[in-house]
Amino acid sequence: MADGVGRAGPAAALAVSVLCGSAMAGDEGSQLYASAPATGWTITLTGTVEVGPLYDGGRRYGLGGLPSVSWRPIGTPDTFGAPDDSLDYTLFESGRFSFGPVLNVRFGRHRRDDKRLAGLRSVPWTIEPGVFAQYWLLEDRLRARVEIRRGFHDHTGFTSDLSVDWVEQLGRFTLSGGPRLSLGDAAFMRANFGISPAEAAVSGAVPAFSPGAGAKSIGIETAVSYAWNDTWTTTLFGRYDRLVGPAAESPVSDVLGSRDQFTLGLSVAWSFDWVTGSASAGKP
Repeated sequence: MADGVGRAGPAAALAVSVLCGSAMAGDEGSQLYASAPATGWTITLTGTVEVGPLYDGGRRYGLGGLPSVSWRPIGTPDTFGAPDDSLDYTLFESGRFSFGPVLNVRFGRHRRDDKRLAGLRSVPWTIEPGVFAQYWLLEDRLRARVEIRRGFHDHTGFTSDLSVDWVEQLGRFTLSGGPRLSLGDAAFMRANFGISPAEAAVSGAVPAFSPGAGAKSIGIETAVSYAWNDTWTTTLFGRYDRLVGPAAESPVSDVLGSRDQFTLGLSVAWSFDWVTGSASAGKP
């Protein structure tokens, strides 16, 4: 056998001839047994690993990552998503505009991340639910996106990420990238970059600092994806952020850490169809 197809005997050949003759008899016969496309979802599971600062403003780097999942109706094309987009779900879409909820995880800061943090409190990890809105300034080429999220656990402040991406499709390759801007309110800034008088007294290396709301960082992100087939896609991405405003003035970054933040990562996506049913046109 070749290519998984077996040889047909005389009886099978006769059956094929009869079926072919019946199919040629008219459109009515062919429509009687025509099957509609399968219904269901194309599910994509993605695993991401990255090397980046151990905390906002940190000078030491470590390995991290998270899994994610997305889904779309079978037969619909995949939509662009930047590697640094939060996990999202589109609730409303009209033309080039879309809107929906997002969810992000912030890993926080721990004394074990850097011995120079001795005397400062740890900042526990937190989840940040929120909303996103995006608009394609040039369809499938230039995307603008904003996320607004609210943290829980240690900080209850709001953060906002603004991004613009140019997307270029070159065969199986997809190139993307653009500028980034991150903002935070006073509660977020105090949780991640503030130092209380008590902490300053214990540390002895930094003064007390109480930041206000403002820009946290400006930066740029780039990515290149390669679709090996309809099932597997790999993406290599990098991002650079420069802390600004209260985040840059904080001794957490200015004295103990660094204002320059680099991230390099790799993701692997696996897509498969989950068929929930199919319809047959005109089947008795």
